[in-house]
Amino acid sequence: MEKLIQIRIEEEIRNAADEVFRRNGLTTQQAVKMFLTQVANNGQSPFDNLFTPKQQ
Repeated sequence: MEKLIQIRIEEEIRNAADEVFRRNGLTTQQAVKMFLTQVANNGQSPFDNLFTPKQQ
């Protein structure tokens, strides 16, 4: 079963992202689906260590 995900995002950001994905032969929907699938398959997010303090 598939689920519908809706988000609100600024138009300028959406347009810029659409263009990047288009250059790679993807729609934004395809790119988001690939991102979520990759996170689910790997059990990791590219944001995992983004908000952790750096060790000195």
